[in-house]
Amino acid sequence: MTFGIRTKLFVSLGTLIALIAGVGFVGWKNTRKLTAESENLYKNKLQGAVDLAVAETNLWKLRYGFPQFLVVPEERQNIRNEEPQLYKNIQQAFDHYRSLELTPEEREKFEQLEAAYQRYIAARPQWFDFIEAGRTEEAADYRAATTTPFGRETIQLLTEQILLEQESGAEAYQQALRQSNQLTILLLSILIPAVGGATLLSILLGRNIAQNLLRSAKTITATSNDIVVTVKQHEQIANQQATAVNETTTTVAELEASCRQSAEQAQSAVAAAQQALQLTENGTQAVGQTVEEMFAMEKRVEAIAQQIVDLSEQASQIGSISSLVSDLASQTNMLALNSSVEATRAGEHGKGFAIIAQEIRKLADQSQQSADKISLLISEIQKAINATVMVTEEGTKTMKAGVQIAKQAEQAFSGVEDAANSVVISNQQVSLNLKQQVSAMQQIIEAMNTLNKGAEETVTGLVQTRNGTEQLNTLALSLQALV
Repeated sequence: MTFGIRTKLFVSLGTLIALIAGVGFVGWKNTRKLTAESENLYKNKLQGAVDLAVAETNLWKLRYGFPQFLVVPEERQNIRNEEPQLYKNIQQAFDHYRSLELTPEEREKFEQLEAAYQRYIAARPQWFDFIEAGRTEEAADYRAATTTPFGRETIQLLTEQILLEQESGAEAYQQALRQSNQLTILLLSILIPAVGGATLLSILLGRNIAQNLLRSAKTITATSNDIVVTVKQHEQIANQQATAVNETTTTVAELEASCRQSAEQAQSAVAAAQQALQLTENGTQAVGQTVEEMFAMEKRVEAIAQQIVDLSEQASQIGSISSLVSDLASQTNMLALNSSVEATRAGEHGKGFAIIAQEIRKLADQSQQSADKISLLISEIQKAINATVMVTEEGTKTMKAGVQIAKQAEQAFSGVEDAANSVVISNQQVSLNLKQQVSAMQQIIEAMNTLNKGAEETVTGLVQTRNGTEQLNTLALSLQALV
């Protein structure tokens, strides 16, 4: 099964799109996975660090209230009022942190932190009561034994929890970074072979297209060479035809001059016959001369008839050549049409070829029109030849009648006057017939001139066809060189 260039291009493009789509799908899938892990990192690690930082800030505010409560009595009420909100902030931070996805180590460490925090906040109210009751020494001993160690332990565990969260976040970040690198390597490992395969496919497809174009260019070159050879042959035939027409025209012109001369001689014969009425002896010689001239005229008329027959055959040959030129023009038109179709299939590279093919079609149409004109002219020439044949046959009959009359005049010289009168009348008729022949010869000359012009137009059209075919051959060679 043979695929066209357009199908091959679509297959190549579809393959490349499929490869790119495959790479894109793999990248999209892994990117979503990496995005989900990054969101999880933000949600669990970064947010967890924020919760612990909020808890640490509020815890320090609690511990900072101890010395102020002791040394700034006017702030004691504010400190007692602020403590519930601090407890609430710390508890909310702890609750939110507990809801995150924690590792077993983080959860165990956080449970220790919460236990220490609960001991710390449970011990704080007793210290405040000692201070407000003025029992300073007991408050100091109680603080040294409970709140200070519990607070220090809570801060220490909270700091360790933050460090553990940071280490866990750093490890998660490194894991996400490794996955990102793996994704990049995976995409490159898929994309590079995909691009290589697409490139190889494009090279193979381009080579296949180039081979097809090369074969087409060679076929066009061979065909155009055959056309050039055929056109040259027809051009040579047309030149020979033009030469034959010129020779025929010359021959007919010579016949026309001969007929004029015969007409003049007929006039001389009339004058001689009139002199024969006065001079019998000279009349006898004139009659003998007239008989000889009649024989000569009969031969000339027969020669004219033969040349007219030859001219009719040549006109038939010209008609055959014109038909051949018409067939050649039709074939050239069809070849140009096929060339236009092939040029259209060639796309951008075939535009110049399509223009040349269009010009060849125009030349073929001109050749067709010229052939039609030649056929019309040949038909008119044939009609003129047929009329000339009829006139020649009448002249032949007249010449034969004149010869018979001259013979009778010679045999019956006793009636010289009657015979001379008959000769005068016969010569006058001969003169009239010769004038008619001269007129017919002039018509033949005009028709041959017209035929000569048609032959020249045919040669011109063939030259244009040859030039267009040579341009087509040059274009095919250029296309072959590009391939």
